[in-house]
Amino acid sequence: MGLNGTDVAKNASDMILTDDNFVTIVEAVKQGRNIFDSIRKAVHFLIATNIGEIVVIFFGLLLGMNAPLLAIQLLWINLVTDSIPAIALGLEPEDKNIMNKKPRDSKKGIFSDGLWGKIIVEGFMIGILTLFIFSVGNRKYGLEVARTMAFVSLGIIELIHSFNIRSEESIFKVGVFKNKYLVRSICIRANHASTE
Repeated sequence: MGLNGTDVAKNASDMILTDDNFVTIVEAVKQGRNIFDSIRKAVHFLIATNIGEIVVIFFGLLLGMNAPLLAIQLLWINLVTDSIPAIALGLEPEDKNIMNKKPRDSKKGIFSDGLWGKIIVEGFMIGILTLFIFSVGNRKYGLEVARTMAFVSLGIIELIHSFNIRSEESIFKVGVFKNKYLVRSICIRANHASTE
């Protein structure tokens, strides 16, 4: 074959150790867990907010209202309000207790442990609250103002929700400013909102 036993073992293995330092293995496991958590948070945020947007449009039209948001407003929310915080959630610093958690079952997917349920409930809450704000604005101020109210409230709710997803613990326990990328993404969004 032309290969020695070590080369065959390297080719057949799922993981190759390049050094014999146990600290390297621990650090690799820690980084892997953090990467998985970051991906899960970003997916959680994006799907929940998109469900919220769908609820606003679908139920608004189903209830016979005028379209609560214009197409350009939806596009703006998807490109700016959703994408920048999702990237920031992907850069979330590792949880200090990440190595105290039990190993994740390799047969469980990214949506395991009730994540789908959380996403659907949160998405409906985002959508219903925005729709309520739109209906109040439509009755009191007219369609154009109501659309603006819905647009601004949906953006703010989604930005607040991005902080909610960071941890299962209280945001004050985790630290509001721990993820500097998320704070910057909120500032970018607020700056864009002030120029609209």
